[in-house]
Amino acid sequence: MTNEPPAGAHLQAVAAELGLQPEDTRARTGDFEGGRIRFAGRAGDREPSDYLLLWTPDAGWQLAADDGRDGAVQVVATLPGGRPPEAVADFVLGALTGRGERLVRRSDEPGAEPVPPGGKDRSPA
Repeated sequence: MTNEPPAGAHLQAVAAELGLQPEDTRARTGDFEGGRIRFAGRAGDREPSDYLLLWTPDAGWQLAADDGRDGAVQVVATLPGGRPPEAVADFVLGALTGRGERLVRRSDEPGAEPVPPGGKDRSPA
């Protein structure tokens, strides 16, 4: 049994609510506490856009999109404070819907494929 840091457990719970896998998350504790969840957004037939959901205790949640420059991201939505995983998932899905996209796993992740509808389908409709 691993001793998962609290930030890691929370990020993995948010990822699960979004239909993503634990390997889509990264967490850090110690001198800097925070983490990220990697995924993509897809609109129609376009190539998926890369996203990061960033979390720090001070800033809360930030949804950041790849802005096309080498590794640069732009924050496109924020959710302050600590929130339960369901609320964070609703925030992410709402922000993506507002951008005309739906959540998918990144193509460079092992076993990447669109998030299947079903058990944890939290999409508005």
